[in-house]
Amino acid sequence: MPTAAFESEPQASAAAIVLKELGFNSEVFVRGANDFEERTRSFLSGSPTKFEPNAILVSSDADDERFLRTVQRHYGIVVRGDL
Repeated sequence: MPTAAFESEPQASAAAIVLKELGFNSEVFVRGANDFEERTRSFLSGSPTKFEPNAILVSSDADDERFLRTVQRHYGIVVRGDL
């Protein structure tokens, strides 16, 4: 089952919408509270930040190639798939 991680829930939701428009099932799971202010201060100060997933996108039937392209276009990282 293809799975991807996203830092932002809206990006994961946008990718899910694209997959649904292509005829595939997809579901987004969102992590709790967001530390937006702290991450913004860190970014503006030039501090390096790690990728912190806040949303997971799962599709039960998307083909791996389309899933990969959709995830990449919405700034996600594929964490499970056949590619």
